[in-house]
Amino acid sequence: MKSRFLHIFFLFLASILMIQANGQVKMRPGWDAEKIKGVRNVVYPFYKGTPFLIDKWVMGKIEFADGEVADSISLRYSSYKDELIYFNQEAGAQIVIDKDILKGFSFIDTNGKLRKFRKQYYDNYLKADRYFEILSEGKVDVLSYRKVNLITTFAYKDENGVLKNMEYLPEYLYYIYSPTDGYEQIRMNRESLLSKFEKTSQKPIRKLLRKQHITVSGEESFVRAWKAVEQANFKVVF
Repeated sequence: MKSRFLHIFFLFLASILMIQANGQVKMRPGWDAEKIKGVRNVVYPFYKGTPFLIDKWVMGKIEFADGEVADSISLRYSSYKDELIYFNQEAGAQIVIDKDILKGFSFIDTNGKLRKFRKQYYDNYLKADRYFEILSEGKVDVLSYRKVNLITTFAYKDENGVLKNMEYLPEYLYYIYSPTDGYEQIRMNRESLLSKFEKTSQKPIRKLLRKQHITVSGEESFVRAWKAVEQANFKVVF
């Protein structure tokens, strides 16, 4: 009887240790829920399209304004409200992180690509702190503001048969940026790229792009072309 009691006791003790161990595994490196200030996220209205850059939760890290980093956090970026949301496991709640406390964030998207965002003050139209995705970083950065608008559209029925007339629609904006010259909007095509350099440089830039077999036809190829031109030390003209 005594040995059976001891056996049950040790099983109970082992289960407690296992629970504690599992709890310790869930404590992510750099995780400090008290430091991550914010408010509970209010669920957005359901319409066609998505208010998020990526619908699913992704693992990422955030960098605070003081340089401290919190890693391995479930994140979701709202392109609609330019807000970063994280899932607080302890509270079981979605929290919109105060923009004031952040310097930036990054995450691995569903295609395995690292995406980096930096908070910067946008001093042109509609002045405010914004999260910009860093597409190319150098003397002059290429940035994207991943904006999504809620617009009126033709009436449609959602999956529950409810009649609606609103839709989330992406309107991504692109900029070149330097701390001294500020922001200048660009388009993701060859003509816009060439326009950012002196006319005497445009012919050798075309030659460079042909040599490297880069046809500028969208975001990805524009960024590859920009990096190639930057590496060749052509001077950007704002």
